[in-house]
Amino acid sequence: MKIKTALRRGLSVLAFATLAACNGAQVEKASSDNSIPMFSAERIKADVTFLADDLLRGRDTGSEGYRIAANYVAAEYARLGLKPLGENGTYFQEVPFQKAKLNRETAAMSLTIAGEEKALALGDDFYVSGDVRSPAGDATGDIVFAGYGIYAPELGHDDLKGLDLEGKVVLVISGAPTTFQTEIRAHHGSSTTKKSELAKRGAVGYITVNSLSNEKRRPFSRLKNYLDYESFDWVMPAGTESEVQDVPANASISHDVAKQIFAAAGKSFEDEMQIAEAGAPEGFDTGVVAHIKRESVLSEVFNSPNVLGVIEGSDPKLKDEYVVLSAHLDHIGESLHPKGDDKINNGAIDNATGVSVMMEVARAYARADVKPRRSILFAAVVAEEKGLLGAEYFAHFPTVAREQMVANVNLDMPILLYDFSDVVAFGADRSSLGPVTEEALATIGLTLSPDPMPEEGIFTRSDHYRFVQQGIPSVFLVTGWGKTTLGEDGGAIFREFLGKTYHSPHDDLSQTINYDAGAKFAKVNWLITNAVANANKRPTWNSGDFFGDTFGK
Repeated sequence: MKIKTALRRGLSVLAFATLAACNGAQVEKASSDNSIPMFSAERIKADVTFLADDLLRGRDTGSEGYRIAANYVAAEYARLGLKPLGENGTYFQEVPFQKAKLNRETAAMSLTIAGEEKALALGDDFYVSGDVRSPAGDATGDIVFAGYGIYAPELGHDDLKGLDLEGKVVLVISGAPTTFQTEIRAHHGSSTTKKSELAKRGAVGYITVNSLSNEKRRPFSRLKNYLDYESFDWVMPAGTESEVQDVPANASISHDVAKQIFAAAGKSFEDEMQIAEAGAPEGFDTGVVAHIKRESVLSEVFNSPNVLGVIEGSDPKLKDEYVVLSAHLDHIGESLHPKGDDKINNGAIDNATGVSVMMEVARAYARADVKPRRSILFAAVVAEEKGLLGAEYFAHFPTVAREQMVANVNLDMPILLYDFSDVVAFGADRSSLGPVTEEALATIGLTLSPDPMPEEGIFTRSDHYRFVQQGIPSVFLVTGWGKTTLGEDGGAIFREFLGKTYHSPHDDLSQTINYDAGAKFAKVNWLITNAVANANKRPTWNSGDFFGDTFGK
């Protein structure tokens, strides 16, 4: 699209959005309950209409379309009188990003068995990738098998007990035992968690092999298709160091290669994997030496912003504490291999709706006569689709003191395709935010439903989790799966969106978006945020909660 055409289109879309927003303001009526503000479906529609327009080309992190979206949100913050909380008196926290691609020419791995070195084939036998924060690794060492490689004394599980890992290459099974609760399994099954512990114990190399169940779901053979994949990460600011230790010389291997290693140690790979499915296999020295080498080709550093604004609190003491309301502004851009003519992933539901609901909550606070006791920090974050990166950067380098952030309420992909009668609140059962959420819902006749898909571990898969990892109690709401106000099956509509529309060009403005449901969803999130902002005490983790004990201390 030519620049002038794009500009004309952008102005026409912006004019529509402004007109709709103004119309929404004109028809707004006084609330029957003076304590609860009104929320406008028309204003939410105006915001979604702009953010999901083709002009923005799917709001990919680092793109011009994303920058337009960020400017749009910042302009609305300014119109509402929110205090800038970004850098240099702006609403923008510029997040430095880089891409990393594997240098296939120098990637190498070999095994030495009984004194004979055997080179492995990249893609067929082993897989390595580029990495922004650990660009290169080169190590040689004896291979020690360490089960899943998990150190979890709080769960009575320790794969590393009795193993000497100093100077060794550690071979571990991917993931975590199925006996672990799903969300806890996501934490302990993470390679980041494993490598950090192994680095503390002196390991110089890290090898993973798929568990039997993971091999069925995601066969090693598929990794060959990703050898030219560019990984994406934020860059550590100058003068700072990562809090997490790493093992840069790392690789994944096929089951066939793993069988050779186990056979050299006099073990049956199949038997050990069966044991792993049931529990925790014992570790052992394999007698095999591994050499791993990987190098990354790095892109230039580029910036893409979080958009941060604040409604200042009214209490002289509590105004220095913040309730963070977050929603990711980015989406996945354009499809490289579209199935049809439309290649733009507009991200109307994911997550133009979430950002638009967040801005409607900001409007409610901006026009209120009485401000909340605590301050409300509105964070439209970048790069959620790249791995929760914008939220992670802000959580690591917040523009307010970390200990002053008392809670996070996250808005990600509310399925506004039906008039919901219940809400699912991921994380509500882990902190005092649970009773707050339930009471808020009851205020307007909604119910709190349990997680309908616990096997997915949703609590660890959206931006709120980056706040959790900094010890901040968080809750993430989605529209519920119960019967709608019209008697429809909310769960069926939700699942159909996930199966047919999610992360595709079909997530656009052609959907029958229920903006009245959006206004109701804004009210729900306002009620929760407002209750936390005005409470005498800040939220606390439940006693004995895994995430509270792991991160909250």
